[in-house]
Amino acid sequence: MATANETSPNSGGPGGAELSALSDERLAAESDRLAEAERALRLEMAPLRLRERELAGRLALIATERRRRERQRQLAKRREVRSQVQEGDAPSIQQLVESPEPTDIEPGNFGELEFLLETGGVIALGYPGSRLPTLQMTDGAAVATVASLEEARRLFHLGWDFGVPARRGVRVHTPGTRLERLLEPEKCFVRARLKTEDGPLTGRGPAAKAADG
Repeated sequence: MATANETSPNSGGPGGAELSALSDERLAAESDRLAEAERALRLEMAPLRLRERELAGRLALIATERRRRERQRQLAKRREVRSQVQEGDAPSIQQLVESPEPTDIEPGNFGELEFLLETGGVIALGYPGSRLPTLQMTDGAAVATVASLEEARRLFHLGWDFGVPARRGVRVHTPGTRLERLLEPEKCFVRARLKTEDGPLTGRGPAAKAADG
């Protein structure tokens, strides 16, 4: 640590205590010297600041382009979903549960299915924060929480309905948010999450496979 009579290593000149001992002329000369050093440093840094602004501008353009592409992908996915719903490739959960026999998209649990709005938006089954997607069904008094189409179909054919007493519907939420709502079972559409050798490939039903062919 510098003593009262030493020069501060970061000031480039006399320390505070020593400045008080300088004459007016020497103090003015020290001020001029430091001002000149500051101007020289600013000139030296100017190209770096210009480069920094150029890089920041380029990064902003890249971020905008990435958002544009992501939105285009989302729009394409929604169009595909709407097409699948119209062509019957993404049946409603009501249709699946009403069916007396298992359908082509009968996984072990709801986690292997993708749930969709009629507009093409992806939704998640159950309450926000749930560890596993589940469906509530009621007989008018009791409430059962089921995790597969097989169990939902079994209860449905015993006379149970979607939802809880006095509140019919399918509880869904927007993935990654706390936004939730009740959907009519006829308005909650379903398709399988397909898998390939490279890993999961979600959101591609028969319509997409036909397009690829």
